[in-house]
Formats: sequence, structure tokens, C-alpha cells
Amino acid sequence: MSYSIMNATLEQIEREALTLPVEERAQLADKLWDSVAGHQNRQVIMTPELEKLLDEGQQEPQAIKTTEELRRGA
Repeated sequence: MSYSIMNATLEQIEREALTLPVEERAQLADKLWDSVAGHQNRQVIMTPELEKLLDEGQQEPQAIKTTEELRRGA
């Protein structure tokens, strides 16, 4: 597969993935990461978006769900 075709395919996959609901994107991200890194320890990279989500979670702790709860649709 040539680089330009692969690049176009990756861009298409990314566009489609971004249309998924948050929970499904989280599942996809976990699966993709596991396919690359296996079950190694994951290092969290703090981003402004993650910091905002963490701040919101501290304000409404009853609304916090684990990744597993999101997967189950709890």
C-alpha cells in the first residue's frame, strides 16, 4: 500500500471515528492502543481537554463512570 493511499485511508478512518459517541471512541482508542502497545502500563498525558473533564468530575463526583461502566452502558 502506498503512503498516499494509506494516509488517505487513515484520514477517512479518523473522520469516521470522530463521529462516534464518546463511549465508543474510548473503546476504539483502548483497542487501538492495546494493538500497538499490548497490555503495558499506559502513561496518561495531561491535555487541556482531560484537565477540563477531571475538573468537571470533581464538581459532580456522582456522575463519574469508569471505562468499564461506559463499556457496559451503565
